[in-house]
Amino acid sequence: MFAPVDPLLTWLAAACLATLFAHAALAKAGDLALFEQHLAAFGLPEPLLGPLARALPAVEALAALLLLTPWRAAGAALAAALLLSYAAAMAWPLARGRRPDCGCGGEPLPVSWALVARNGLLAALAWVVAAPLRPRAMSLADFLVVAAALLLATLLYAVLHQVLRHRAPTARPLFRRT
Repeated sequence: MFAPVDPLLTWLAAACLATLFAHAALAKAGDLALFEQHLAAFGLPEPLLGPLARALPAVEALAALLLLTPWRAAGAALAAALLLSYAAAMAWPLARGRRPDCGCGGEPLPVSWALVARNGLLAALAWVVAAPLRPRAMSLADFLVVAAALLLATLLYAVLHQVLRHRAPTARPLFRRT
């Protein structure tokens, strides 16, 4: 199914995705009322808002945790499923000419085709994590490379997020933080 991958690449991909999902889970769980408003803007029925707003951060946290354990393939599958679901959820209003806030956590960011593509690329990255490992022991130097690359990837992701925010058409915020 998959060709064996060097463990360094797998650890890099797993660390990046785990960091992304941990941040997303914390941001959503930190302001459930705001996250419910984001879900409502996507057109979810009222009875689903509360349960989904509580479940999604927990599922994201589970994905983050699994990605860094021996069950990384399950974490990768969960991460890919979440990312592709989010991409589909963003594409739906875009196809109808609407641009609600993505609800990704952090500063407001209207959904865009760039975000849909980003989630598709991140889902592909999840499959790197699921690939079998080429037999090779990881050294301390390998783990230092993972740490440095994770820092760089986090900074690049933050820059991309800011670029997308500033390229988005200016509009009044739909929601106020409570």
